[in-house]
Amino acid sequence: MSPFLGIITYQHDLCLARAAKSINNWSIMNKALGLLYLAGVYLLSFGVAMYAGTALYLYTEMPPLLIVFISDILATIFIFIAGVIRKSPSVYDPYWSVQTFIFMVFLMLIYRNWNLGSILVLVVVGIYSVRLTWNFCIGFDDLNYVDWRYKMLKAKTGRFFPFVNFFGIHMMPTVLVYLASVPMFLYAKEGTFHPLDLIGLIFMLGAVAIEATADIQMKRWAKTRKSREEVISVGLWNYSRHPNYLGEISFWAGGALLMLPRLIQGSNEWQWLSGAVLMVLLFVFISIPMIEKNFLSYKPAYGDYQKRVHMLLLLPPKTKDSKK
Repeated sequence: MSPFLGIITYQHDLCLARAAKSINNWSIMNKALGLLYLAGVYLLSFGVAMYAGTALYLYTEMPPLLIVFISDILATIFIFIAGVIRKSPSVYDPYWSVQTFIFMVFLMLIYRNWNLGSILVLVVVGIYSVRLTWNFCIGFDDLNYVDWRYKMLKAKTGRFFPFVNFFGIHMMPTVLVYLASVPMFLYAKEGTFHPLDLIGLIFMLGAVAIEATADIQMKRWAKTRKSREEVISVGLWNYSRHPNYLGEISFWAGGALLMLPRLIQGSNEWQWLSGAVLMVLLFVFISIPMIEKNFLSYKPAYGDYQKRVHMLLLLPPKTKDSKK
């Protein structure tokens, strides 16, 4: 190679390196600005919700669970508007992970219920919220991101998408998480520690551990896979097709178990177990079928993976005899 050609090649590589660094810096800045926008939106939304909730508590005789529900809906509407402004329903995505913790703190503040039991429950819910929110932040690129499911729904529903966006993407999850959170809200308001609470708390911590492990294994696998068409079958994913969803469902089931002392002592509040049941139905009959249909459209080996690995529970892979 001539010296002149070597200089040209060096300059070319240097330009490419600088361009790559510039793009990377721009991506980091977009991510930081996007997260700041989301943080601002959520602070304002919960500020509005807390103000409304406090006013309802001080000036009405409204039941506390209804106060929380109305405040929850107001925060969701605020975030919906912010998403419409940004033309991205994904502005709502982190709300799932933070709403229970925020409204537990609200109830504990206004009812001054800071006993051992309520603090333990709050800490466990806080671990869940921080872990899931951090997982969202890691995967977040910028405010232009829109979940593939929302794109699919928009393509299918056309001009009716604003209706689907408001009620299906925003309100339905808010109401489901609210219902599943009621056992924790009751605890935040008036609960005192009972030894049976340890069953629910351990169940919830185990669920967080399962979901966190599944997410970490997924991210590590995604960095080494050779193509988008590959199917994950490492770690927990070799025993369950959706261990992350198993962890999510188990967390809310653990929350429902916090009702045990109340029910054993004669409470008739069985209806508040409905939230955990609805969570199971949501994932088993809506979320999992939707994502598996999507996988089957571009992962040729996913059908065999379905035959070999159980859908949800962490069980040994199916044998040939079990397929018959």
